[in-house]
Amino acid sequence: MSPPSREDEFGVPPTAQDIALAILAEAENLSQLMELHYYAGEPGFLDIARVIAALPDGDREELRALLTGGDVRVRRDGARLIIERAGR
Repeated sequence: MSPPSREDEFGVPPTAQDIALAILAEAENLSQLMELHYYAGEPGFLDIARVIAALPDGDREELRALLTGGDVRVRRDGARLIIERAGR
């Protein structure tokens, strides 16, 4: 989702209403909007979203390819979360 462009046009940061309207406008359907609302309330979800958003473009694309490329295995190594393709 791209943020509202109000700041770009007028030098004023977007309001909560601007952001909410942008989210509503970009939702493809009610199911997607409800899913976003549900996940946003999950503990830790916003922390994960912030970390992913802060990744350099190349790293974020690699992560996207990994997660959408088929069998993915997630495991813990102490405090670390390891995400890898199954069979590696």
